[in-house]
Amino acid sequence: MTQPTEPRVVPLDRFVLRGVGRTDVGVQRTQNEDAMYFDDFLGVYVVCDGMGGHASGQVASDLAIRTIVHALKTNSPAPAPGQDPLVAAMKAANVAVFQRAQIDPSCHGMGTTAVGFRVEGPTLHICHCGDSRGYLLRHGQFHPLTRDHSLRNLYQDRPDLIGQLGPATSNVIIRAVGLDAAVEIEHNTLPMEHGDIYLACCDGLSDLVDDWMIREIMTAGDPLEVTAENLIRAANNNGGSDNITVVLAQAFLDTLWAAPAPQYGYHQQAY
Repeated sequence: MTQPTEPRVVPLDRFVLRGVGRTDVGVQRTQNEDAMYFDDFLGVYVVCDGMGGHASGQVASDLAIRTIVHALKTNSPAPAPGQDPLVAAMKAANVAVFQRAQIDPSCHGMGTTAVGFRVEGPTLHICHCGDSRGYLLRHGQFHPLTRDHSLRNLYQDRPDLIGQLGPATSNVIIRAVGLDAAVEIEHNTLPMEHGDIYLACCDGLSDLVDDWMIREIMTAGDPLEVTAENLIRAANNNGGSDNITVVLAQAFLDTLWAAPAPQYGYHQQAY
């Protein structure tokens, strides 16, 4: 028999985030088909960009956001074993948007992109579908956290498919919430650091403002509210051809967090 051992308890850092969000119809559009949600208490930050035309695009993004928030707050539907809650929530949004499109002729073919962050202890969960993007600003360096689900990227990954699905223009996406009965949500994780700033945005920003300019705006030292407004202003100054939505969240190490006192016990397996 192995000797009793004391299990080790490893303290985990905990982070709190402070978020802000801004959305703008842009210069050339008359209706905003984007939707967003940010909740520091829940630790969730989401941007959706609706597709399908004026009315239905707005319906899709709004329905997706409301479904995601409801799923996360109620844990319904419950995530499958090992599935991240934000992935489960986005899949629930896919069902809701798809079903609405089936029963409402005015919404036929609608869908929405989605990108979101969820905080869990020292870990940031990044979930996305489509070409809405997530970014990280850390120690002055600007990094993409997502890769567009676009035809162009598919052709890069699968050269054998080049040309088979049409021309790989930048605005063609191959995955979105609500277009089919089921959808794959991409999920990644990131260890957080004090001072990180996370950006979730639609392509109304990323298509019109180069990454280097986004970094310049985000490193200017302005409050998050001003930074968000300056990002939208930059997109509008570059033509504002689409709706523009940004959600920013800054991470702070929770100095009041104390790890639970070690719990000692016995186990029959030695580590």
